[in-house]
Formats: sequence, structure tokens, C-alpha cells
Amino acid sequence: MAKQIRQLVEEYYDVLWNEKKLDQAHRFFDPSFNFRGSLGMRVDSINGFCDYAKMLFSAFPNLYHVIEDIVVEGDKAAVRLVYTGTHSGKLFGFEPTGNRIRYSGACFFKFENEKIVDAWVLGDLNALYGQINIANSNA
Repeated sequence: MAKQIRQLVEEYYDVLWNEKKLDQAHRFFDPSFNFRGSLGMRVDSINGFCDYAKMLFSAFPNLYHVIEDIVVEGDKAAVRLVYTGTHSGKLFGFEPTGNRIRYSGACFFKFENEKIVDAWVLGDLNALYGQINIANSNA
């Protein structure tokens, strides 16, 4: 089971985030899944996830996720990541800076029937906001 979960996590990042093939989201998510993004967003549907991802893609069109570590135990996985991209679009009303971003984060997944039922992303928002010149009190 650990091998299948590891492969699913790798495909999730490659297909949905790096290749931006959101039409494939149904392959990865249980219809009842919950997603909490590090930018304060919480969604509970595949469409909600796709809207969240599109918002990030409009702010960072070349957003890329690099997996540093994956730890799988039972029906759960923890992933350490590095996010990179260029702030080329509005983010929460803040104008694009053109700044290149690079920050770290982690995601914790829970699986049922080889589908993601829960994902909770924790990103280093201080690093992100500092790189796009947003004071933390405004975000």
C-alpha cells in the first residue's frame, strides 16, 4: 500500500500542479475530500480545489512543486516540498511584482480506496510574502 500511496502523491503533484491538468483531478480525489491550502483557503469539493489551483496559477503561471521527501504510514502521507514560480498575476488584490519566489512547505494527506480524502498544506508564508513584498499584516 505504501508504494501505491507514494506513486499517487508523485502523480498528484506532477499532473495537477506541475502540468496543470486540472481536468484529471477526479483521478486523485474522493468526492468527499477536504483540502486546506496554506493561503487560508479551505475547500470540500473537486471544483473548489480546481478554483483554488486556478487562483494560484493566475498569480504564479509557472508555479512548480518539487518533492523533497515523502513519508508514508498506513493510510497517511507527509510530503516536504519546495515551491517555485514568478509572481506574474494578482494575489489577493496585490499587484504582480515579477519577483521569482521560492519557499518551502509540507502537505499531509489521508487516503481511502486509493483516493485522497484529506489534504492539509502548510507553507512558509513569511518567506512567500517577503518575496512578493506583502506585509504579513495585510495578507
